[in-house]
Amino acid sequence: MNPQYKALFEEITLPNGVVLNDRLGVAPMTTYSGNPDGTVSDEELVYYRRRSNIGSLFISACIAVSENGIAFPGQFVAFDEDVMPRLTQLATAMKANGNKAILQMQHGGRQGQPQLIAANETVAPSAVGGSAEKPAPRALTGEEITAIIRDFGETTRRAIAAGFDGVEIHGANTYLIQQFVSEVTNLREDEWGGSLENRMKFPLAVLAEVKRVAAEFANDDFIIGYRLSPEEYGELGIGYTIEETKILTENLIEGGIHYLHVSLMDFNKRPHNEETEGSIVEILSKQIAGRVAFVVVGSITKPEHAVAALEEGADIVVMGRQVLVDPEWAEKVKQGKEGDINETIPHDMIGKLDIPGPLWNLMSTYKMVAIEEPENVNAE
Repeated sequence: MNPQYKALFEEITLPNGVVLNDRLGVAPMTTYSGNPDGTVSDEELVYYRRRSNIGSLFISACIAVSENGIAFPGQFVAFDEDVMPRLTQLATAMKANGNKAILQMQHGGRQGQPQLIAANETVAPSAVGGSAEKPAPRALTGEEITAIIRDFGETTRRAIAAGFDGVEIHGANTYLIQQFVSEVTNLREDEWGGSLENRMKFPLAVLAEVKRVAAEFANDDFIIGYRLSPEEYGELGIGYTIEETKILTENLIEGGIHYLHVSLMDFNKRPHNEETEGSIVEILSKQIAGRVAFVVVGSITKPEHAVAALEEGADIVVMGRQVLVDPEWAEKVKQGKEGDINETIPHDMIGKLDIPGPLWNLMSTYKMVAIEEPENVNAE
């Protein structure tokens, strides 16, 4: 192995004493490939097992914790006891190479799809937005908010029973938890809205419930992570800034998370506020100050990118699209064959990467990853 990549394979100890063997992992990626009944499909099991040698932290696609929170076709669900056999098989597939299997838990909120939800409606903190194609969500009642918090806890219980090593609370990418934090999607005037303190109550209540369930049903080595988007500058306006994220981060650490996972398209990204010094990763790394592990994703394709992310302040680097392209990425680095890493899908590897059909169709249609075209043997 090239000595400059040694840092990627150093151990790290989480706050609960769990030791990860390296600083690498797989980021959560939606597969759109679950069975019609919301269980994990055979294709998904093969897909996950193939990618179980990337790194020690393997985070699943997001599982819907509530029936009124389904966000994608083919999303697997947690609100039915019948999903347990397949969920158990998923945990086993993800842990095939001794890594830690983390189940990411999510509620779509206003990003849900009404046609996938029995009530044919979406719910959110407030009835914000809407169009002719997709009506505005219905504002949640206080009782429904409490029920969703319990759903996160129940999903945690099922994750424990299925054999997962931990859970990740999905508070990013404009789904329900982020919608509560955002002042443009949370216009509530009760205890769940208004000030930043009140807007943070929902994610902190979810964390408290997850911690409670884990304490009752799991050992101390059960891992609890939280994923967040560091800023919100969207079509509805500024939902929150990096400064508010620092406050949320502090509360999450005090609440007992073991790692914080920042959702970025590029690990070098700087905040929208040009007066703020440093990248988002640098800023949050200083805020965390080593108290929990800091997990970073974003445009990492080569091992030198991963090392650069560690130098920027990450403790663990997870990859998304790159592990679709090359599931043998980590092995190539270990063997000193980083020059053989594929950053695009070679034409002769099409059909050989164990990517579920619906995901492959999406990748091909929207060019989610680059696919090498075969050389034209007739070209002059």
